[in-house]
Amino acid sequence: MADNQTEVDNAASSSEGESSVDGSSGGSSRWKQTSSWVLVVVACILSVLSVVTVFTRNQLLNTDTYVNTVAPLASNPAIQTQVAKLVSENLISRTDVETRVKDALPPKAGFLATPITSGLETVTNELALKAVQSKQFYTLWVAANRASHQQLVAVLTGSNEGSVSSKNGKVTIDVSQVEVQVKKKLDSKGITVFDKVPAVKGLDFVLFQSKDLAKIQKLTKLLNDLAIVLPIITLLCFAGAVVLARNRRRGLVRAATGLALSMAVILVVMAVARNQYLSGLSPNQSVAANQAVVDTVTAALRQAVRIILIAAALIAIVTLIAGNRHLRAWTAGGNRPRWMTGGPVHGFAVRHRKGLQWSILGLGLLVLVVWSNPTTLVAVVVVLIALVLVGLMGLYAGHQSPGSASDPRSAIGSGVGTPTESADD
Repeated sequence: MADNQTEVDNAASSSEGESSVDGSSGGSSRWKQTSSWVLVVVACILSVLSVVTVFTRNQLLNTDTYVNTVAPLASNPAIQTQVAKLVSENLISRTDVETRVKDALPPKAGFLATPITSGLETVTNELALKAVQSKQFYTLWVAANRASHQQLVAVLTGSNEGSVSSKNGKVTIDVSQVEVQVKKKLDSKGITVFDKVPAVKGLDFVLFQSKDLAKIQKLTKLLNDLAIVLPIITLLCFAGAVVLARNRRRGLVRAATGLALSMAVILVVMAVARNQYLSGLSPNQSVAANQAVVDTVTAALRQAVRIILIAAALIAIVTLIAGNRHLRAWTAGGNRPRWMTGGPVHGFAVRHRKGLQWSILGLGLLVLVVWSNPTTLVAVVVVLIALVLVGLMGLYAGHQSPGSASDPRSAIGSGVGTPTESADD
C-alpha cells in the first residue's frame, strides 16, 4: 500500500510539473510574440525618423550633393523669371527713372516721359531675363552656392554665413552679382541711366519662407545629432522583432511590410506638406518658382524613400514565396549533385543557414549605407543581388541527402529537422 501511494504521489507531482512547464512555455511564447509586434511598430516609427535624419545629413550637409541639388534651379524658367524680375524691379525702384527722363527731354516733349519710362522698364526686365538665361548666370549661381555652403547650415541652424542667410522665417541667397551683369548689358545698349545707382549688397532672393522655420531648425539639429544612432537602433528593433517572432519567416514578412508601409506614409506626408506649402503662399509669391524649389530639393529624398519601399516590398514578397510548402517540395525533388546534399560545406550551411542569410542581408545594407549617394539603379541591383543570394542559400541548405533525412541521428547531429527549426520556418 505504501508503495502504491508513493507511485500515485510521484505521478501527481510529475503531472503538476509538466503543467507548470507548459504554462510557463505558453506565457513566454505570448510575451515574445507581443514583444515582436511592439518592436515592429517601434522600428517602423524609427525608420521614418532615420530616413529624414540621414537625408538631412548626407544630402543637405554635403557640399557637392547640395550644389548638384540646387544647380538645376538656375536653368528653371520660373526661377529665372523671378530672379530677373527681382533684379530689374530693384534697379528701377532705386532710380527715379521718370524724373531723369523728363530732365533729359525738352520741355515740349515732357509728355513722352511716361511711355519712355515704361519702355525702359520693359527693356530692363528683358535684358535681366537674358542675363539669367545665360551661362554666366548658371556659373554665378553654382559658384555662389558652392562658395557659401554654410547657407545650408543657415537653413538648419539659423546662422548667417556666405551669400545665404536664414532669418525671419526666410532662407535667402544674395544675387547682387546678377545686378552688376544687368548694368553692363544695359550700358552696352546705350542705357546709362542706372550707372549712378550705387551697387547694393544683400539683394536677397527668397528660396524658402515658412513661419515654422525656427521649429524645423531645432528639429533638424536634434535629428542631425541622432543621424548615426537612429538607423542602428532601427535595424536592431527590426532584427529583434524577427528573432522574437514565433515564426521567423513570418516575422521577416511583417517587418518588411511595416517598413514598406512606413515609406509609403513618408511619400504621402511629403505630398500633403508640399500642397499645403504651395497653397499657403502669398499672392506676390510665384507658385511656379516655389514649386520648382520644393520639387528639386526634395527629389533625392523621394527617390531614396521609393528605393527603400521597393526593396522592403521585394523582401516581403520573396520571403513569403520562399516559405510556400509546394515550392519547397518542388525544389527539393529530383536528383542533386553530392555537393548540394552533403559534405562539410553543406553541413555548415545547414547548421548556420539563418545566420548566413541574415549576414547576406546585413552586408547588402552595409553596402548601401557606405556607398556615397547610391543611384536608384545601384540600390535596386544591390537589393536584388542580396535577395537572390539569400534565396540560393535557403535552397542550398534545404537540400539534404536521403540518408540524412531518414536517419534521425543524422538529423539531430546536423541540427536540421528538429521541431524548433520547423516551427521557425
